[in-house]
Parts: sequence; structure tokens; C-alpha cells
Amino acid sequence: MKKIYLIILLLIVSSTCSLISQQASQIQTAYNALKSRNYDAAVQLYSKVIETKSDYAPAYFGRGLAYYHLNNYNQALIDLNKAESLDKNIKDLYYARGLANSKLNNMNRAIEDLTKFIGNNPSSAEAYYARGNVYYFLQEDDNAIHDYSKAIALDKDYANAYYGRAILYKISKKDDLALRDFDMYIELAGKNSDLYPEVERLINEIVSKD
Repeated sequence: MKKIYLIILLLIVSSTCSLISQQASQIQTAYNALKSRNYDAAVQLYSKVIETKSDYAPAYFGRGLAYYHLNNYNQALIDLNKAESLDKNIKDLYYARGLANSKLNNMNRAIEDLTKFIGNNPSSAEAYYARGNVYYFLQEDDNAIHDYSKAIALDKDYANAYYGRAILYKISKKDDLALRDFDMYIELAGKNSDLYPEVERLINEIVSKD
């Protein structure tokens, strides 16, 4: 009888180990798809993980990121909220949700998320830049300039932060500062960047006033 119990126990352990190994493989495959920017596949693969492990926060987080890159911001937000409800300590969760909220014009919530992320990641130039963009759209120019400046202080080669700050300097008629930042943007991003034609136009507007 003991021998039968031992065999049953070994079968249960073997089956459990096989299931765990299969789930680990699914998770890794989903992560690889996300990392390689195959977002449609990542959504499908993370969905399979969730079917068998519905309380696994990283799967919702990964699928939320994939949905975000597919411009499905509503579904991204649903998954990121679910991930938070399961595990508030997922790396980059609040940064990702801040971006999703900003895309859905939930600007105050975006600021809350990005501020929370910055609190735990004070050296993230990307987070300051993202929050600066939200402040820009809220027309909180001083806060936006502060965040763009902080992003630049953390990463002196952050071309887009110079561009954002230059726009606000131009709006506030601080033309010398605007020209300096536009020049830095061109130096860092080059004349083949998508924003170069707009930067050139704005520089000409300033120069033509003299």
C-alpha cells in the first residue's frame, strides 16, 4: 500500500513540475515576443498565460505594454490596473500607466502615476520628460519647464527635452533661450530627425522678428 501511495505522490509531483515548466516556457515566449516588438503575438501569448494563471501580475503588465504599443490604450489601462491590483511593486508599472493615462487624456491621473514613479526612480530622465509633456498639455508651463530641465540635467543628450523646453521659452518670448535649446536639439537629433522641419520653421520665426 505504501508503494502505491509513493507512486501516486511521484506522479503528482511530476505532473506539477511539468505544469510549472510549461508555464515558465509560456511566460518566457511571451516576454520574448514583447521584447522583439511582436506585439500582436505578445498579446496572444500573455493571454494564454493568464488563462492558466489568472493572478499572475507580470502577465497583465506585459499584455498591457503590448496593447499600449498597438495603440489600444483603453485595454492597456485595464491590464495595467489589474496588474497593480495584484502587485504594486512591478518595475515600471506606474510609468507605463502614466503614459497610457496621458494617451487617454486622463492628465491628472497621468501626473499622479508619473509622480509616484519618479518618487521611486528619481534619476529617470524619461519620466521627467513624460511628466513635462503632460504639464505642457495642461498649460502648466512652469512645471513643464522644470521637468524638461530636470530631464536635461539627468541626461544632457536628451534631444526631445530641449525641444519641449524651447517651445515653452518661445511661447514666453524668451527668444534667446529658445534659440539655444533649438540649436541643441538640432545638434543632438540631427537634420534628418522628424522634428527638424518644425524646429527650422520656429527658428526662422524668431530670427525674422529681429
